[in-house]
Amino acid sequence: MKPVVVLDKIMETAERLFYEQGYNLTGINQIIEEANISKPSLYNHFKSKNDLLLAYLDQAYSKWFEDLAIFTAGMTTPFDRLIALFDYRISRQIKTDFKGCAFVKISGEVSNDNIDVFERTKKYKNDIKAHVIDLVKQLDRPKDRLLSNDELAETIFSMLEGSLLMAKINKSYQPLEDAKNIVRKLV
Repeated sequence: MKPVVVLDKIMETAERLFYEQGYNLTGINQIIEEANISKPSLYNHFKSKNDLLLAYLDQAYSKWFEDLAIFTAGMTTPFDRLIALFDYRISRQIKTDFKGCAFVKISGEVSNDNIDVFERTKKYKNDIKAHVIDLVKQLDRPKDRLLSNDELAETIFSMLEGSLLMAKINKSYQPLEDAKNIVRKLV
């Protein structure tokens, strides 16, 4: 069994608090107390709360894509992996009690001049979109289709993002299910 190291304690605590109660409502002293570490231990790893936030976002990015790969590991067709994006999001929202996207939440809290946060959010969203584009390009679609691959990918990505927001607002996965069913018909 791996011993729990200080950095793990800090990251686990920051992840939970930043996601559940928000960045602005989470203080350094709360993280120190709940992680059961000393202040110097925290500052040995992070110069500031913002540096900790950036590490949290980097970890959230990696974990999201790693978990998606695990979720879709047995799926062989691009269509199945595309539809699974909605199922993956549904499972995550149920697990988190419909708290929404960590990147969107944090972006809504930080000041507009916190470029590093917005760059990470942009990369995260663009990489999800790139994944959708890649899957759409792999689909065996008819030549006389209504939407081009780029238009279909943009539509699917927008539906994925919009239905996630509505799932959070409604505290229900039904918007994701509805979007998934529409995507099935579009493809």
